[in-house]
Amino acid sequence: MKSTLNFTIFILILSTLICGTALGETVYVKGIMKITMRTGPGVEHKIIAMLESGDNLELIESGDGWSHVRNVDGKDGWVLTRYVTSEVPKTLIADRLKSENSALSEVIEKVKAENAELAGIKAKFETLDHSYSLLKKESADFLILKEKYEKVAKAYKDQEARNAALEKSLGNEDVKWFLSGAGVLFVGILLGMSARKKKRNSLL
Repeated sequence: MKSTLNFTIFILILSTLICGTALGETVYVKGIMKITMRTGPGVEHKIIAMLESGDNLELIESGDGWSHVRNVDGKDGWVLTRYVTSEVPKTLIADRLKSENSALSEVIEKVKAENAELAGIKAKFETLDHSYSLLKKESADFLILKEKYEKVAKAYKDQEARNAALEKSLGNEDVKWFLSGAGVLFVGILLGMSARKKKRNSLL
């Protein structure tokens, strides 16, 4: 009895090694249109689901010719081992490549759009940079002109102030000279009148 049990265990281990698929691993339905999932390991068991090529299955147990699997809906049953594989089917690979290619195309289009937008921004920047350079040059010229104007204006005001002071000084001198001349003339008149009066008295 013990030897029979050991032999059975050996057969189970050997069959697992021959299948080359680890329990709990994801397996796929091979490139066949549809296969049946049954309640037990044999064609006499009831069909509970129809599986299509590329369907994703979780391997629960791998037996002699039959594998116990669970589909994505959580339903578990038995399928013929020869109809499942651990290799990703070419159809799924093709679909993934198409999806990745589509996503990549979207990324490329997005990059193109961003590059076009960047080119527009660059053109605007170059225009603004040119305008800024012109404004900077004109501003420099304006500052130079303003500095010259301020110098000339200051010189003009200084000269105007000097002229006003000179005119004021000249005006004061004219008054002094006028007053001096008038005083001399007045003294002369008085002296003349005094001399005439003395002369008249002497004649009397």
